[in-house]
Amino acid sequence: SVMRRHMAEVRFCFERELAANPELAGRVTVSFVIGASGAVQSSSIANTTLNNAQVEGCLTEAVRRWTFPAPEGGVVMVNYPFVFESE
Repeated sequence: SVMRRHMAEVRFCFERELAANPELAGRVTVSFVIGASGAVQSSSIANTTLNNAQVEGCLTEAVRRWTFPAPEGGVVMVNYPFVFESE
């Protein structure tokens, strides 16, 4: 539900660059660490076929602001793929 709640931010990151590059498409896997409190401690690009530094930077910054339910047992590492396609 946290991911769904933030999809507008994710779309914004992509659509901002799509205006300049209508052919922009690809998959970006963001790796992030959810701390014991549920706050994201760090995020980075694990893999990308989009190859657009602006979108990727926007994504990692957005994910760092997200808060998840506190994980049981401490810290959780997540790899989450986002697929972007022009309409």
